[in-house]
Order: sequence, then C-alpha cells, then structure tokens
Amino acid sequence: MPDVVILGAGMAGMACARTLLQRGLRPLLVAPEPDVASRGETLSFRASPYLERLGWLDLLDAETATPCQGRYSLWGSAALRRDASHQDEQPGWHIDRRRLEARMADTLDTAGIARRRTEARQLSQEPSEVTIALADGGSIDAAYVIDCTGRAAVTAGPDTPLRRLDRLVGCYCVLTLDDDVDAVAATLVEAVADGWWYMTVMPGGRSLLCYFTDSDLLPPGLRKDPGLLGPLLSQTQAIAARLDSLGLDPTASGALIFAPASTATQVRLIEHRIIRAGDAASALDPLGANGLATALWSGIQAAESVIGLLAGNDSQAKDYERRFLEGIASFLTTQRAMYASERRFSDASFWQRRSHAAPARA
Repeated sequence: MPDVVILGAGMAGMACARTLLQRGLRPLLVAPEPDVASRGETLSFRASPYLERLGWLDLLDAETATPCQGRYSLWGSAALRRDASHQDEQPGWHIDRRRLEARMADTLDTAGIARRRTEARQLSQEPSEVTIALADGGSIDAAYVIDCTGRAAVTAGPDTPLRRLDRLVGCYCVLTLDDDVDAVAATLVEAVADGWWYMTVMPGGRSLLCYFTDSDLLPPGLRKDPGLLGPLLSQTQAIAARLDSLGLDPTASGALIFAPASTATQVRLIEHRIIRAGDAASALDPLGANGLATALWSGIQAAESVIGLLAGNDSQAKDYERRFLEGIASFLTTQRAMYASERRFSDASFWQRRSHAAPARA
C-alpha cells in the first residue's frame, strides 16, 4: 500500500509529487494522459520561490515563457493606463501552459515517479486508510490521498462541496503573429458591458485573446460561430485597436475554446486522510492572475502536510489549511473591490452581480 497517492497531474499535483520525491517518499501519481490546451496564461512573479525550490525555475525559457512587460487596462474609465501595482512588482511571465507542464512532467519521470494512467471515481475512508475506486475498474488503498483534480474535485461531497460563487467562463482563441510583427509582451485587460477581455502574447510568436463573461450571458451560437466575436469586439477600444495593429482577425480563427473560469471554494482542505490542493481546494477568477502561483504553493504545502501526518504531527496540515483559507478570503475581498471599481456599466447584469465592494484598481 503506498503511503501517498496524488490524484491529478496539473501544476498542483506535480508540485506535490516533486516535493515528496525531494523528501525521499515514493508517491503514486494517478491521472489520465494529459490533455492541457495550449493556451497562454500569466505566471506571477510570486511563483519564483516555489519554482526555485522545486528545481523548475530553469524550465522557463523561450519555448515555455515570455517575460511580461507590464499590464495595461481600460477599466473603470475610458482611459488606458498601466497598472500601478504591476509597475512596482516584478513582471512575471506569459507562459504556454501545455509546454511548461510537459517539461515539469519530464522531470518527474526522470526522477522515477510511479504513475497510473486513469482517473479516480470514488473514495472511501477507513480509520487507517483510504480506498480509491478507479475508472479502469481497479482500486488502490493508501495511507493518505492528496486531491489535485482541479475543478472536478473528486473528493468533494455533501459535507465538503466545492461552492461555486459565480458563473464566469472564458472563451478564447490562439492567434499566430506574422514573422515581421514585433509585439510588446504586455497584458491588456478591457472591461465591457457583459464582461471583460484579456489579451497577451505567448511564446512562439502567438497571441491569446480571451473574452470572460457569465455562461448565461454568452451570445447564442458563439460556440459554433467565431464570426459572432465581431459584434463583441466592436464594443472594445484598446482590444480592437491592438488586434488591428498586429494584423489579427479572431473572427477567422476557426473554433473557439471555452473553459470554466468561475471562483469556487472549499471550506475544508483537510478531511481525515484526504488533503486538497490547487483548484480542488479553491479555483480563482483569473482577474487576479495568481492562480498558478497558488497551485504551486498549495501543492508544496499539501506534500509537507502529509509528511507531517505520516510522522504523527498534524501541525503543518492545520497551518496549511489556515493559511490557505485566509489567503482565499483576502483574494475574494480584493476581487470584489476590483469589480466594484468598474461603474460605467452599472445597469448591466454582469457588473450588478459583482458590485458589492469599495472601489479598487484593476
């Protein structure tokens, strides 16, 4: 029986596995073959110490990451401005998540990680072990299970539901830049009546364009017809201008990709012999651009918690749960303030649902 089984092989799961390997344990990583979309995301500079600890900082190279040159927003007023908080911080990176996670997985395989390519379907806890029923018909007993299954949160149940706080969804496409285009590696965020836009560059001469709105506010037919982006883009100023300057036409990009982006939170991270990390613990609205750093941190902390529990010491686990939940509470306060600072669309449903806090800058 393995001491530790990790469910899920995203950033949180791999950070957890890497930490346990570094500490001399031999965890079993249970996850299906990776199916990560090649999309651009922002990796905050706050991830640096976690990547360094895991020996992964060198994985950020020209193939996986582009240093960010700031964030600009058209939010709360019609004036484009550079985000003041980003001017004071280190810039972070625009990453290709699929490429970066593939590199991380290679390091685990080199270290001899034990894998089982399937999914967990159901868990049952006994006083001394957890039994995991698998999609391939098998089962595994483990002393402790770390749930890193993302928004699926396979260990969530009636007593520990993953509570969804909104219906945010992202609709995105990846656009290829012409060879002679020299795009500034900056993030652009723009608020519109029914949501907000995010645009950034990606490694390999590409650009990501994403429209965030609530699932019930998506225009009918958009999932099948990218041409319907045209009327949505006509509502933007900075996004439309940047697309035009780069010679990009997202309405001719082919199929759009949709991904859940809502905020969903757990009230408990430690449940007897189950520990939660990453999006299985809390999934965050991408407006804060800190989800990946949180995933890495929580993966490390979940691993350290299990190491303590195996030694009969639960202080690390209690401290991890407390710090994580305090951090989520702080994030939610900041998120509400950021949305409340946009008052130009006070009659629109999207903003009315998020207008319950003091102003803050996006």
